[in-house]
Amino acid sequence: GDTGSTLAGAAGTLAEELDTLPLGDTKQFFEAMGELLSKAMGGSSGVLMAIFFSAAGQKFNNNLHWTKALEAGLNRMMEVGGAQIGDRTMIDALAPALKELNEGKTLLDVARAARAGADATRKMPIAKAGRAAYLSRGVLQNVTDPGAEAVACLFEGLAGDKGG
Repeated sequence: GDTGSTLAGAAGTLAEELDTLPLGDTKQFFEAMGELLSKAMGGSSGVLMAIFFSAAGQKFNNNLHWTKALEAGLNRMMEVGGAQIGDRTMIDALAPALKELNEGKTLLDVARAARAGADATRKMPIAKAGRAAYLSRGVLQNVTDPGAEAVACLFEGLAGDKGG
């Protein structure tokens, strides 16, 4: 669907641009990701991910751990987008993953937290934000939010875990 197409396009652009990203400088990397995603990723998810990384870049400094900068990015994304945990969006997977990351947990723990958050969206009868907010209760029943699923898959890929 739309989410898959959007993410596939962004992933292709990221793969093409990987050699140009400032991987050795966290602040510049976050800011570059925000800029790149603002151009490469369409829809509201593209805007929100651009906000997420741009805000993380703006907050990052050498006195702030990079995970805290990502947390600031999440807070800014929620502020601008209006969604919260429990609204049946990507935030339901991203927030618990970042919480685990901030607590120094392993990448596998982070991936499992993201998966649990994504899976929890299946039981949420209504979406309070995002494109799914326009869909009826019956359509959403037992369906994982696509943005939350994407976040869980990303962390599972990083951890080398396949959801188990």
